[in-house]
Amino acid sequence: MSPQQGRKIAMVGATGTIGSVTLAALLKTNIHTITAITRTESSATFPSGVTVKKGDYSDASFLASALEGQDVLILQVNMMPNAMESQVTLIEAAAKAGVPWVLPTEFGSDIYSPIARDFPMTGMKKKYRDLIEEKGLSWIGIVNNPWFDWSMKQGLWSIDIPGRKATIYDSGDVKFNTATLGQVGRGVAALLSLPDDKLDAYKNKPVYLRSFLITQREVLDSAIRAMGTKESDWEILKQEPEVAIKASRDAVAAGNPFAFVGEFYLAHMQEGRGGNYEEKAAKDAEVLGLKGESLDEVIKRVVEELGAGSK
Repeated sequence: MSPQQGRKIAMVGATGTIGSVTLAALLKTNIHTITAITRTESSATFPSGVTVKKGDYSDASFLASALEGQDVLILQVNMMPNAMESQVTLIEAAAKAGVPWVLPTEFGSDIYSPIARDFPMTGMKKKYRDLIEEKGLSWIGIVNNPWFDWSMKQGLWSIDIPGRKATIYDSGDVKFNTATLGQVGRGVAALLSLPDDKLDAYKNKPVYLRSFLITQREVLDSAIRAMGTKESDWEILKQEPEVAIKASRDAVAAGNPFAFVGEFYLAHMQEGRGGNYEEKAAKDAEVLGLKGESLDEVIKRVVEELGAGSK
C-alpha cells in the first residue's frame, strides 16, 4: 500500500447510509481533518473531532465559507431528484472556495457500462461530473455496484432470506462484482489517503471497489448454509431474465416508477451489461491495499441482523 497523506475533507450526507460508514473509515485513519456540512434544521450528531457547519444549502456564501481551505468535498446525498440537484450549488461553492477534488454522488454502477446508459438513475449522474470539470475542479467516481449487504436485507438480489424464497435467473452462474457498505467506506478512506501523485492518477476517472466477484447461485448457497437449512427448505424459482425484465418494464409503464429496480438489479447479473468489472477492481485494490471479504461471513452477519437463522 502507498504511503498515506492526510487531507482536509468536507462531507455532505455524513450521517446517511453510505456517509456514516465513510465517515467512520476516514476517522479510523487518524490522519484527516473532517468537516461535516449539514442543514440548519438538522439534528444529526457527530463523533468528537468532527467540525460541524450548519447552514442553508441554497446559501452560496455559507457554502463557500464552509468549504474554504478544504482539499476534498464528498457528496453523499440520496438519489431523490431534489437531493441530487442540490449538488449543483455545492459544486459551484467548491469552485468558489478553490476545493480541488470532489467526489460526487456516484457510489453505484460502472459509469461507463451499459447499465449507466440503460437507466436514468445512473445516467443522470454524468451531469454533475461534467459540471465539476466545467468549474475547473477534478472528480473521482466511486463504483461499487449496489451495496451487497444492504441489498441482501431488502431482498433485492431476488433472494428473500426471512421468507426462504429465491428467484434464480437462468442458472444463476453469471459472475458480478459488488461491495459491502463497510468496504466502500474503507475504499474511500484508502483512496483519499493516497499521496498526491497516486491520487492524481484518478483525476476525472472512476475507482472500482469490490468485496467479491460472485454469482447469484453462490449467494443463495451461502444463505442456505448460514441459516442452517437445506435447499429443500427453500422455495426456489428459476426464471428467464427476459420474463423478469418485461414484468419490470410493464409495471413502470403501468405507473409504478420504482418497478425499474427489478431490472436494475437483474442487469448486474447479466453478461455484457457491466456488472463484472473484476479486472479494473483488482488493479485498484492493489493500489488501495484493499482486501476482499468472505461471502459466507458477510451473509452470516446479514442473517443474524435479520434474525432469520434456523429455528
